[in-house]
Amino acid sequence: MSIPISLELDDAGFLDRRCPHPLCHADFKVLFEDWRDHVRDEVVYCPLCRHQDASSEWNTPPQQKQIEAEALRYVHGQVSQAFGSAARSFNRSQPRDGIISLSMSYRPDAPPIVMPASASDLLRQTFACELCGCRYSSLGAAFFCPTCGHNNAASTFLTTIETVRKTLSALPEIRASVSAAADEDTAENSVRQIRENGLVRLVSAFQRFAAALFDRVPDSARFSPRPNVFQNLKESDKLWRDAVGTGYTDLLSESDYALLETYFQQRHLLAHRDGLVDKQYVERCGDSRYSEGQRLVVTTQSIVELAGLLDTLAGGMQRWVSSDQA
Repeated sequence: MSIPISLELDDAGFLDRRCPHPLCHADFKVLFEDWRDHVRDEVVYCPLCRHQDASSEWNTPPQQKQIEAEALRYVHGQVSQAFGSAARSFNRSQPRDGIISLSMSYRPDAPPIVMPASASDLLRQTFACELCGCRYSSLGAAFFCPTCGHNNAASTFLTTIETVRKTLSALPEIRASVSAAADEDTAENSVRQIRENGLVRLVSAFQRFAAALFDRVPDSARFSPRPNVFQNLKESDKLWRDAVGTGYTDLLSESDYALLETYFQQRHLLAHRDGLVDKQYVERCGDSRYSEGQRLVVTTQSIVELAGLLDTLAGGMQRWVSSDQA
């Protein structure tokens, strides 16, 4: 039995999806016409973790509740109709002039009210797969196409830089909106988290970009880099030099490279120590603004600087690979 159910789309025509893998549960969206026309029933890929599952397994919790409620309402209607028909048939079969006359009735309750699913579009990035053209979006990182599973790390990186820059420009509006809805403390905390998230997103997107780009080096198979090697600038610089004969310090000045190293170390503190400064950070970066036990303060200017450094670095790295393939 097939029951038609209409799931709500956002204003741009995107359908909310959620990864079914218990360790991921990433939320993302796919343009509905691409989901309808291009996504295969047999397999869909998570943009974040690349988990594979059938197309029926990607409903969000609100959508799942809606589907269950719609199914219940449909069954409710069918049962109501069946009981009504049975009651009328039973009543017609009773003798009209007998001593005992029985009647049977069925009064259906009101069907359940189904609330449509909805999702926030704050700080959302939109992507188009460079291989199959599928259009999808997410809050934060998204590296794989839901339709074909292709690693879109290069285009994802550029989109992340653009989105982070737009988000920084919108911070005054975000602060005012949150302050009006809650209070100034909540607004300030939200802005702080957005800045910190921007730093982490930029470094993570660069890591994925560098890994995907390195795979395009013609003889990359002869190298066996450790996982997450591109989170370490010194180690990945050596890897690039071994592979293509040049590295990061050929693209950045000494001072810019040192600044980039500081931002990479700050990303580590935010991701693994909740932003608390440790002795290793102070010694490695020589950042005299902090002492052990303090917490990082991520400014808008620092995110702008990081985005610019990574943009420069990525452009040079793409030239490495293009010239190496020529």
